[in-house]
Amino acid sequence: MRLSVPVFGRPGPLTLAHLEIAARYLWTNLLPLPLVIAGLGVMLLQWWDLDRIALWAAASVITWSLTLTTLHRFLNDPKRSERIVHWTIAVCVTLLVSSTAFAGVAPAFWVAGDRLNNVLLYVVLGAGIASSGAQSAPSVPVVATNITPYAVFFIGITLVNETYPTGLLMAFLQLCYVGLVAMYARAVWQLARDMLVLREDKEELITKLRNAVADANAARERAERASAAKSEFLANMSHELRTPLNAVLGFSEVIKDQMFGREAVDRYADYASNVHASGSHLLGLINDILDLSKIEAGKWNLRETQFSLKDACHEALRFIEPQAVQKSLNLSLDVPRDVILQADERAIRQVLINLLSNAVKFTPRNGSIAVALRTLSDGATQISVSDTGIGIAREDLTRVLESFGQGQHDVATTDERGTGLGLPIVKGLVQAHGGILRIESAVGKGTTVLIEFPSARVVRQSPVGLAAAS
Repeated sequence: MRLSVPVFGRPGPLTLAHLEIAARYLWTNLLPLPLVIAGLGVMLLQWWDLDRIALWAAASVITWSLTLTTLHRFLNDPKRSERIVHWTIAVCVTLLVSSTAFAGVAPAFWVAGDRLNNVLLYVVLGAGIASSGAQSAPSVPVVATNITPYAVFFIGITLVNETYPTGLLMAFLQLCYVGLVAMYARAVWQLARDMLVLREDKEELITKLRNAVADANAARERAERASAAKSEFLANMSHELRTPLNAVLGFSEVIKDQMFGREAVDRYADYASNVHASGSHLLGLINDILDLSKIEAGKWNLRETQFSLKDACHEALRFIEPQAVQKSLNLSLDVPRDVILQADERAIRQVLINLLSNAVKFTPRNGSIAVALRTLSDGATQISVSDTGIGIAREDLTRVLESFGQGQHDVATTDERGTGLGLPIVKGLVQAHGGILRIESAVGKGTTVLIEFPSARVVRQSPVGLAAAS
């Protein structure tokens, strides 16, 4: 993790945290300052009058209270992270004023030639430098503004009041002392930075761990749903596969053993037709399973050609027309404009047939099924298959698109059980063409399946008027 170093006026990612730590240290350590001011004032009475000392003490206490107020407001501001520059400047300015007021005791009460007075003021400034460096160290701009007044007065009174070369040598030693305090402050700042980095890393690790646990739980739930769906699918498929197999075996056994005699040729022909129908149904189931396996494995190879989408819709309607007639369903096709599509024609026909077969299966007698072809504003082509069937519950809309998934309508509302393969195959084939599949449905009001193919697959369009199939 790369973290920028906080610089005054250009706060880095950890500037706020550094400033908060420094503010808490300062708040705690500045509380007893009035006692220090009072004690120092008493000691200065032996050299100066009370009025002069009281004026300095009042200025120091006022600026001290201003600093504490600023620190308190900063630490209790819930939006301080959004105002970091403002608060950095505010804390630094108040500290600069407060430190200048207190450190001003040295030039204000210096008595030339009185070593006791001079040593006392040197001690006050030296202690001020050390305490400022310790209190403010976690924040670079704060420690710089807090130490500066003490350091300036500490070295300044030496250069002004001490004789050459003693004063110059003392100033050099004082500068070294300030440098040592600055180095100590930097070490404390580095320690605070490392602590904050570790805390941030820990929080990031906890967040990743929580996300990993959430992902693992979601994956486990998906696996459980998939396992349940596959178990339900296998239970359903055992019926779907055994029924045509039993029919094939039963009818073929009757024909093989000539159970009705050699003369019942017509009856045997009917049985052979039943064998063929059962075998075709079984082959269709196996083909669905294999197709879905190819789609999920990403091994479905599109054989693209250019073909009329109107013709593909007509052929799909003709394919399911016998089943629709048995249930007295009304079929309609609305194609204002024909579309020449660049796609896998067999796959698109399978999509249409699967959708229409589902519509026929789940639409009660005397209902209606409508197929419409529309061109969208962005040039994409939309096919809609609508029915007046039993509909799909909102909670099942996602499930019916999962492999082996079935909605409640599959198992509870009709006599025909679905295998849970039709819509997943449709979804996979549509997505293989870069298209989008959406389902709009309400229980008891019917279902509309919308398929959109991108404009890149549209070769050309031509008006054809309105066509209908009954």
